[in-house]
Amino acid sequence: MRFVMMLLGCVLVTPVIAAEVAIKVPSDPKAKYYVLEKSGTGAERVILTKRVGPSGTSFSKRRYNCSNNTFKYLGDADTVGGLAKSKPDPKMSERVAGSISYYVGVEACKGK
Repeated sequence: MRFVMMLLGCVLVTPVIAAEVAIKVPSDPKAKYYVLEKSGTGAERVILTKRVGPSGTSFSKRRYNCSNNTFKYLGDADTVGGLAKSKPDPKMSERVAGSISYYVGVEACKGK
């Protein structure tokens, strides 16, 4: 009985992994982009994306300020685990209309 309770406890605390949500990024037509995670409220948002393209798969985490149209990379790596080793940009940059970060930012700033 104790084993069953422990097993049930492990199942209940296992995080739920959300499905990948595809987004369109017309400025990078040979790649496919997926949102893996979004967080934040108000103007400040964080988004984790996966890019699958001819050069392979990569992951990026960005912070957006939806009010003043700026962003910065928090990490960029070939694996999700590698993001922690990546250095974040020192400062926010302006989003340029039509860029990859522009389209990712549109998704990051939706809702909430």
